[in-house]
Amino acid sequence: MLPDNQNLDQYPWMINFKKNPIPVLLKAAPLPVRYQLVTDILEDSSSDDFLALQKNLRKHQPRRKLLAEQNADGLWPMGGKTSGLSDAQIQTLQLLKQQEVLHELLDFSVTYKQEKVMLGMREVLRSLAEQELQLRLHHQSQAIFLAITYHLEGNPIIKQLIRDIIARQNSDGGWSSLPDETSSCYWSSLFLIWTLGQSEKFRENRAIKKGLKYLESKVLQEGESNLLPGMQVWDTLISGTSGLSIISGGTLRYLETIKLIDGNNKDRKTYKLLDWLIDAQLKTGLWPSIVGRDRQGDFGVTLRVLKVLKHFQSQRVQETLKYDSDF
Repeated sequence: MLPDNQNLDQYPWMINFKKNPIPVLLKAAPLPVRYQLVTDILEDSSSDDFLALQKNLRKHQPRRKLLAEQNADGLWPMGGKTSGLSDAQIQTLQLLKQQEVLHELLDFSVTYKQEKVMLGMREVLRSLAEQELQLRLHHQSQAIFLAITYHLEGNPIIKQLIRDIIARQNSDGGWSSLPDETSSCYWSSLFLIWTLGQSEKFRENRAIKKGLKYLESKVLQEGESNLLPGMQVWDTLISGTSGLSIISGGTLRYLETIKLIDGNNKDRKTYKLLDWLIDAQLKTGLWPSIVGRDRQGDFGVTLRVLKVLKHFQSQRVQETLKYDSDF
């Protein structure tokens, strides 16, 4: 049975929400968002609703279209003109295209069991190993993220890439976007730590812990990145699979990273950000792509917000219950 639109009693962690967003998502969100909502938020993996979503997801047209566009050699066509570009530039563009599509497929809940995904990842790994490509940190991090999520984090190429990146950590705990730059880039560093947080192996790593302190010390500060400058970037909750959208996500990305690396965090600053995020919910029940600008809301952002709030607000509810029981 679908959750009641107004009844939040069955979801104590939603107690401060303006509106229950679950019915809104179940009714109108794209199929992949509804599937993740049922599995990750409602924790359902056996009902008729879940089985129907799972079946439909395998036939989902955008997902099937992306998979069908792959060439026999595992590459996805780049599109656009490449005349006048050097071989290295073409290789870089091809690698970025591979990563973009493989990232999109993840959003469609495609797993490492899909043969075309592994063919595509083979080409990513080959490019990383064979080519001297000038990649920014967020492009390298995206390759690592895909490898971790597609069960390839033990690949020697990925392991060496991670070692090389960690060795480039700056004294302040952050990382530069390019190796020859001296200042740390907040959003590139955040994406790297979020990426490594996908693997349990790195959550206790000293360099990552130092990086997390760097992130915490710079929260809500302006001008910590030449790639995404200004204060508006903190309110930009939406992120994507290509270009600079990879490292966007603002305050939401920060909270996602805290959840991964320091899931029991009870810092006052973290709670203030969580309260701000709750307050940013729109009358539609959704969360905006950019706080203060988007009035309709974004399905994907809302799903990500729910994952973060379910984790932290559930902890707060438990703390309140324990406190009350002590008196």
